[in-house]
Amino acid sequence: MLKYLQITTGDGVELIAADDILYCESGTSTAVKMALKGGASHILVTGTGLTSGFAEAVHAALQVAGETNWMKTTSVVELPIGVVVTSLAVTAGV
Repeated sequence: MLKYLQITTGDGVELIAADDILYCESGTSTAVKMALKGGASHILVTGTGLTSGFAEAVHAALQVAGETNWMKTTSVVELPIGVVVTSLAVTAGV
């Protein structure tokens, strides 16, 4: 069963296929990359305060997704206080 990560952004609630995410890498406080399988693209996360626990929150949500049964298809990324995600965009390259 496919699992999803749920992230609340400035555009609303967005779902990302959890099994497509390899890892989340904190770049700056305003931009983070989530590497995707295949290496041809990544998800660019923009917002504020992203170095204050965003990558850790994604990794925790991935762990929860992997440990729950097949009936719980969505794992919520619990954003730390002060972390705001403005948008998600799929971008070519690593």
